[in-house]
Amino acid sequence: MKISYPKLDRHSLKKALLTVALFVLTFNSFGQQDTEFWFVAPDVSSSQGQSPIGLKLLSYDNAATVTITQPANGGFTPIVVNLGANAVSTVDLTPFLADIETPSADAVSDNGLKIVSTELITAYYELTAGSNKEIFSLKGTKGLGTDFYSPFQKQWDNASVSPGTFSSIDIVATEDGTQVAITPTTAVVGHPQDVTYVVLLNEGETYSARDVNLSAGTTLAGSIISADKDIAVTLFSGALVNSGCNSTMGDQITPTDNLGTDFIIRKGTSSDDRVYILGTQNNTGITIENLSTTTSLISWSETYELDLTDDINYIKTTKPVYIWHASGNGCNLNGAQVPPIYCAGKYDQTFSRGTSDSLGLIVHVRAGYEDDFLLNGSSTLLTAGDFSVVPGTGGEFVVALKYFTTAQIPVGSFNKLTNTEEIFGMAIMNGSNGNGSGFAYVSEFISYPFIDAGLDNSICANMPFSVNGVIGGGDVTAVWSHTGFGSFTSATDVLNNAYQAAQIDSIISPIELILTSTGPCPEIKDTLILTVTPAPIVNANTDQIVCANNATIDLDGTVSGGAMTGNWSTPNGTGTFLPNSATLNAQYVPSDADTTLGNITLVLTSTGPVSCNPTTDTMYLSITPAPFVDAGPTSLDVCSNNEIFSLSGTVGGGSSTGKWTTSGNGLFNPDNLSLNCTYEPSPLDVNGGSIWIYLTSTNNGTCDVVKDSIQVNFTAPPSVNAGPDMFACTNEAAVDLSGLVSGPTTTGEWSGGSGMYSPDDQTLATSYTPTNTEITSGSVTLTLTSTNNGTCLSENDQITIDFVAPPFANFDYNNVCLNEEMVFTNFSLNGFGTIIDWNYDFGDASTANSANAVHTYANDGTYTVELVVESDAGCFDTSSKVVTVYELPVADFNYTSSCENELIVIDFTDASTITNGTINYWYYDFGGQGQQSVENPSQLFNGEGNFIITHIVETTDGCSDTILQTITIPPAPNAAFFYNTPNGLNVGAEFMFIDTSDYVASWYWELGNGETSTDQNPSTVYFDNGDYEVTLFATGPLGCIDSTSQIITITTITDSIEQLIPNAISPNADGKNDVWKLEFIELTNPDAQIVIMNKWGQTVFESIGYAEPWDGTYGGELVPEGNYYYVIKLSDTEVFKGALLVMISGGN
Repeated sequence: MKISYPKLDRHSLKKALLTVALFVLTFNSFGQQDTEFWFVAPDVSSSQGQSPIGLKLLSYDNAATVTITQPANGGFTPIVVNLGANAVSTVDLTPFLADIETPSADAVSDNGLKIVSTELITAYYELTAGSNKEIFSLKGTKGLGTDFYSPFQKQWDNASVSPGTFSSIDIVATEDGTQVAITPTTAVVGHPQDVTYVVLLNEGETYSARDVNLSAGTTLAGSIISADKDIAVTLFSGALVNSGCNSTMGDQITPTDNLGTDFIIRKGTSSDDRVYILGTQNNTGITIENLSTTTSLISWSETYELDLTDDINYIKTTKPVYIWHASGNGCNLNGAQVPPIYCAGKYDQTFSRGTSDSLGLIVHVRAGYEDDFLLNGSSTLLTAGDFSVVPGTGGEFVVALKYFTTAQIPVGSFNKLTNTEEIFGMAIMNGSNGNGSGFAYVSEFISYPFIDAGLDNSICANMPFSVNGVIGGGDVTAVWSHTGFGSFTSATDVLNNAYQAAQIDSIISPIELILTSTGPCPEIKDTLILTVTPAPIVNANTDQIVCANNATIDLDGTVSGGAMTGNWSTPNGTGTFLPNSATLNAQYVPSDADTTLGNITLVLTSTGPVSCNPTTDTMYLSITPAPFVDAGPTSLDVCSNNEIFSLSGTVGGGSSTGKWTTSGNGLFNPDNLSLNCTYEPSPLDVNGGSIWIYLTSTNNGTCDVVKDSIQVNFTAPPSVNAGPDMFACTNEAAVDLSGLVSGPTTTGEWSGGSGMYSPDDQTLATSYTPTNTEITSGSVTLTLTSTNNGTCLSENDQITIDFVAPPFANFDYNNVCLNEEMVFTNFSLNGFGTIIDWNYDFGDASTANSANAVHTYANDGTYTVELVVESDAGCFDTSSKVVTVYELPVADFNYTSSCENELIVIDFTDASTITNGTINYWYYDFGGQGQQSVENPSQLFNGEGNFIITHIVETTDGCSDTILQTITIPPAPNAAFFYNTPNGLNVGAEFMFIDTSDYVASWYWELGNGETSTDQNPSTVYFDNGDYEVTLFATGPLGCIDSTSQIITITTITDSIEQLIPNAISPNADGKNDVWKLEFIELTNPDAQIVIMNKWGQTVFESIGYAEPWDGTYGGELVPEGNYYYVIKLSDTEVFKGALLVMISGGN
C-alpha cells in the first residue's frame, strides 16, 4: 500500500494495512468483492455451443456460505455452497440452463439470479463450450444502478446460424415495481429505433431487448437504459464472425455513476483487437496515447472506435465514458467493460482457471509498485520485469500481460494475486485460437480509499506533537488542517508531520487535527482529538542599568503555569549568582569581562514537569561605563595673527560636568566651568610656541575622575601665489588659471574682472572667460585670495592677462564630378604672429595638414570642409565651406522590336537614371547600323546576328556614363506541319496536327471546320466527309509571320449508328475483339446510358458514358458464352437495342 513519500517501513506498513482492514469492515458493499450479486444470463444459441455454463465463486480470508436463488421463479430450488477460506467453487448451472438463460425477446421472464454470501466473495459467470467461451464478471452492488448506456462493438456481424443468434441488452430488477425505460439505437424485437418504451419488472424478473439484424451496422451501441430502482444489465453478442470463427461476446456493465475518465488498454492476442469509447455527456474530449497521440470529440450516446495496433494504450477523456475492449485469442473474440485506473482496484484479487486453454492476466498498477506482487504467495510468478510503462501517464502507471502454464496455475485451482503496497486492476483472459476465448475484468471498478489521522492524544502547549497520517485505497495524498491556533512544522501535505500548539490552545482544548484526502477519489477525512495542557509561564522581570564600578544587582524572577521552579543562566556573561542560580530572588555579580562587554543577558528557565519543554524569559543588564572626558582634538594649531580660539569639551558616562585648566597664562571666557568657552592666550603663551589645555570630570558620583588634554601650537599665516602674467587670443580669450595656496590652508577664491570662472571661482586650477569689454580694453587683472584660513587672516596675489589678435582662416575650391580630384587653395592671414599649422577636414572622415590640398571623394553629395589654422602665438581660427561632388548618371536603355514588311525596326527608350541632377545629352551607336543623338530613337536593322549597342548620357553638370548591350536579331520564322488520324468508320474523324516549324514563338491554326487553335499541336474532330483546308500561321519572336496550308480529304464518316455497334466479342485475351467497342459514344454522346443483360434479363453491365468498354465479365469473372442483349440510350428519343454474341473458346 502506497501511503506517502518516502515509503513506510514494514512496521508502519503493517499498521496501515490493519487500519485498512478495520476501515473496510465499516462498509456494506464492495463491488466485485461483495456479499450480494444480481445477474441475468443471455440466451446463447445451441448451434454455437451454449454449455457447459457455471458460476465461479471465490472466497477470501473468511469462510462463506453462498446462496443462489431466482426470486421470481418459485419453482427454482435455492443452491447453497459452503466455501472455505481462500477457496474456489464452480457451480455447474448447465442442468438449469432453460431456467437461467433469458428465453425470449420483448417479454418479461423470471430467470434473474440473486447470489448472497455471508462473507466477501468474487463471482463470475462462465461459458466454457468446446469452441465458444466467455466470462461475465459480476460487479456486485457496483453493477447496480438506475442509469446505463450500452457499449457495443461495431465491427463484426453476427453469424447466420440455426437456432438464430442476435445482440441483446438483458435486464434484471432487484425490487418489485421497477419501471425500466429503454431507448434503443437500432430497431429491437417489438420496438423501433430511437423510440423510448417502458417495461415494468418485479424483483428477479428479466427483460431482453434484442437486435436480430445480423449486420454490425445496426448496433445497439449507445442505447439508454433508465430505471426508477436498481437494476443489473448484461450486454451480449451471440456469434460474431471473425476469420472463420464464431464467438460469443458479453459482460455485465456498471451504471453511469461508476465510470471514469482514465483507462489503460493492453492489447490481447486477437487477430483484430478493438476498443469502443461510449460517451455519456456532450462535448466529451478523447486523447489516446500510444506510439502516437490521437484526439477526438464525442457526445452522449456516440461511440468512438479504436483499431488497436499498439500493445499498450492510454485513454483519457474529459468526462466519464464506458470503455469496451473487444479482444480474444486468434480468430476467437471476447469482450469486457474496462474499469478506470483511478479509484479502482484493491490490494488482492482471487481468480480461477476455467479451462486448460491459454490463461493470461492483464494487471496495471502505479509505477514503483510492480515489484510488490505475490501470486499465491510467490514473488517470482509476476515480477517487475513483466511490466511496461504506459505511454501518456508520465510514467505514473505500468501494465503487464502475463501468461501462465497449467503447472503454474492448474485448472480449477484457487489463486490469489496480492500487492502489499498498492491497489491494482486485473483482468483474466482464458482461451485459445479455435477453442473460444473468455475475457473479463474481475478487479474492483470503484476502490475503497481509507484514511487514518492517528489515535487521540494529549500534549503540553509548548511541545510539538508528531502525526503520522495514513492514506491508501486509491488516493496517495492528503492534507492536514486543525481547529487550534498553532501550526504544522512542515507543509500541510506532508503526512509525517508535527503540530506545534499555541499557548491559547490549552484554553480551548481539546482541538482537532484533521487529515483530508486529496487526489482523484472522493474526499474522506479522519480526525485526531488532541488535548493541550498549559506550558510554563516564566517572568525574569524588568531590565536594569548599573554603573561599571558598582554593578551588583538584585534579581526578582517568577515561574507559574505548568511549573513553579526555575534556574538562572547567562549565555554571554561570566559573573556569579548568589547564593545560587536556582534562587529566583538571587543577586548577580558581574565579572570584569561583563563590565567590559557592557550588555549582559540573564535567562530564567523553568524546571519541573517533563511533559513540557522548558520555558525561558530574558532580562538585559546594561553596565554603564565610568565617566569619560573628551577635551577635543589631541592637538590644535592656532594662527599666530589670530590667537584667540574656542574650546568644546564633552563629559559623559557617569558624569556630565567638568573643569578647564591650562599650563599657560591666558584666560577662559566666560569661565573655566563652561565646557564650551574660549581661551585668550597671553603674549608669553604665543611667544612660547605651544601650551597644554586640560578638561577634568566633576560630579562623578561613585565613578572615578577622568581627565583629557589638548596641546595648542601657534602657527604662521597662509601663503598665496596667483601665477605669472599671460596673454590670450581675442577669438579664444578663455584662459586656464593655476593658483597655489599653502600653509595652514590649501584653498582660495578668485576675484576681479567681469567675466566667468569655470567650473567656479573656488577652484584654484580654473578657467576664466573675459567679457568683450575686457578683450577690447586689451587686459584684465585677477586676484586670488586664500580661504578656509582657520584662525588665520586671509592672504592674496594678482595676475594680469593681455589679449592679442588671432590668425584669419580662408581657402578656395572647385566643385567636381564623382571620382574627380577637388583642389583646395589656402588664402589665410597671419594676425598676431605667424601661421605655423594648417588642418583640413574634408567632411568624409579624411584630413590633410598642408596649406594647399587635393582630395577625391568616394561618394557624390555635399560635404562641409573645415580649415583650422594655428599661429606661433598659440591662437587658432576655423573656416567652413560646403562643397559639391556631382552625381554620375547611370546609363541604361530598353528596346522593343517590330517586324513590318519583313523589316526589323527596333525602338529604343532611354532608361538612364540620376537621383540629384538632370540628363541633357544622349548618344547611341547601333553596332554598324548607324548613330543617333536623341533620347528615344528608332533604328532599322538589316540582316540577322548580334549587334553591340553603345549608349552615352551626360548631365547638365558635365558628368557622363556609358553602357554597352548586345541585341540579337534571329532568323525569320518558317511554317511547316504534318498530321495523322486513327481513322476508321465512325460518326466523326479525329485529326492530330504536328508542328514542324522553325524559329517560332506562337502559333495560330485555322482548321477548316470553323475551329481555330493557338496550341502548338492541336487536334479536332470532323463530322462530315469532304475536303478541308488547314492553315498554320507561325509568328517569330520579333513578330515576323510565315504561313502554310494543306488540304485533307475525309471519307470515313457515317451517320448510321447501327453500323458502329459490334454484334460479337471474344474476351479471350488474344488482343482481338476482347472488349465491346463503342467509340462513337465518347465523340457524340458522352452521357449515354449502356445496359447489357443476359437471356434471363439479369444486368451484367451498365454505365453512364463509355469511358471503360465492357470486357465480357460480371463480378470480376467472365460471363458464359452465348447471346446477350444490349440497350444503348443516346437520348430520350434515340435508343438502340440488339443482340451481342460472346465467344470465349474461339472465333475473332
